[in-house]
Formats: sequence, structure tokens, C-alpha cells
Amino acid sequence: MCQGRFGRVYTAVNNKTGDLMAMKEIHLQPNDHRTIRSVAEELKTLEGINHRHLVKYFGVEIHREEMFIFMEFCGEGTLESLSASVDCGLPEHLIRRYTKQLLSAITCLHDHHIIHRDIKGANIFLTDECRCLKLGDFGCSVKIVAHTTMQGEVKGLVGTPAFMAPEVYTSSSGEGQGRAADIWSLACCVVEMATGKRPFPDLEDTYQIMFRVGMGGSPAVPDKLSAEGGHFLELCFVHDPKLRASAQQLDDHPFVKVELDGDEYFSSLPQSLMAGFTRQDYGVT
Repeated sequence: MCQGRFGRVYTAVNNKTGDLMAMKEIHLQPNDHRTIRSVAEELKTLEGINHRHLVKYFGVEIHREEMFIFMEFCGEGTLESLSASVDCGLPEHLIRRYTKQLLSAITCLHDHHIIHRDIKGANIFLTDECRCLKLGDFGCSVKIVAHTTMQGEVKGLVGTPAFMAPEVYTSSSGEGQGRAADIWSLACCVVEMATGKRPFPDLEDTYQIMFRVGMGGSPAVPDKLSAEGGHFLELCFVHDPKLRASAQQLDDHPFVKVELDGDEYFSSLPQSLMAGFTRQDYGVT
């Protein structure tokens, strides 16, 4: 189906049910215990979680030279691709719907003490003729010990620079990061949907983005968004993670008070585009 940094993804069939699955193939080096342990931790983190807007993991097979990870099949491309394929980004009623779905997925993870740490459009997959999104690629996710994130509990420069919260850049200094980092990334996805571009499109490399954020900068709020959308982003783009809104608080915001059923949300997308995205391959980064 496609190839990413960490392996190829194929379409597979469950012989018992006949359902399609995505199968990620990862080549192993001799005595590659680190890769096996990393995948095992990823699967253990998601063990027992079943949510409509999270990509399901079915299991793993380990052989001498390769490892196969079986996941839910999402064959309609990514939110990144959809946003970039529409002039000037997606219409707001679609952004609201997708944001509500993504927020629901993040809330589920946070309720299970899991931080995703790499939320971006390229890791969000589309299904049901683009009506439903699913957050996937949990390779950077981590399970925190305490119900409330402890200072310095999670460290490390992990994620995608344009979508990373300020505290992620400074986590090496001992401040650490927690659930609030995912909220900043959520807002970056809203910007991506509204503009069709990643945050800070004028900056070319990681160090420029790091400097901009470190100096107190945040992604610009798109002019096309309503006052409700702008206020939603303002609650997310707070540099102090202790003052940033939580997933539970954002769930009550008017920006995401939308119905999740009904085809009228998709009437503004060209049928040719919709048809194209129902044939997209499952992505992997």
C-alpha cells in the first residue's frame, strides 16, 4: 500500500472474518530486541482501549527477520492530504466536526493516562467516506503513572516540530511534559485543516520553529475561522501548560458543539475529491 520511515504497509485479509486489515512490515536486524520491545510497549499502552476514533491494533507476529503489526484498515487517506487538497483549507463546519472527533479520541487517551505526543494531520486517518477520522501511529505515545501529570515525568524531544508544544522543546531542562502537549497539537491540527498547510509555513527548519515558539510565538489563528474557532485556539495556544485548557474543558466549548451524524457536512466537498479520497492508501509515517 505504501512505505514510510519504519516499514511498509500492506493490505491483509483476516481469514476468520474476511475483514480487511492494514499490515505493517518492519524488518528486524539480528538480536533487534530494541525494536521488539518498542512495539511491545506500543501495543501494551493501547491494550484494552476500543474507541471509534482511535485506530485499532489487532496483534503482532514476530519472525526471524521481520515483524508484522496488524491494525484497523483505514483506506481513505489522511486528514493532512484532505486539507491540502482543498483550496484554502476545509470549510469550518467540517473543521468543527473533525475537531470534535479528534478531541473525543484525545479525551479517551488521556482518561487512560496516555499521551500521544505526535498528533498531526498525517497521523489522522479517514474512513466511512471521510465522515469519520481515526487517530493512529502511537509509536511516540507513553503511559504516565499518575492520574495527574507529574512535573518532569515525561521528557524527551519527541514529535513533529511544527506541532510540538513549547514545553516539549524545554523538557530536557527538567520541566517535563504531559497531557497539555496533546492539546497544543490538537490546535495545530485545526490550523492545518483551516489553511491546508502545517503551522508556521513560513519557517523552513526545526530551529526556526523552536526559536519562534521559545520566544513566545504561537501558530497564527486563521482569519477564516469564526470568533468561536479563534477562542478555541486561544485556549489551546497557552504557553504555560498548567493554564492550557484540558480535553474535558474543551469538550464543552461551543466550537465543538456539533452533531456527528448527517451527510450535509460533506456537501461542500467536490464529489471528484471525495471519490479520490475513498481510494487513498493507508498512510504511515
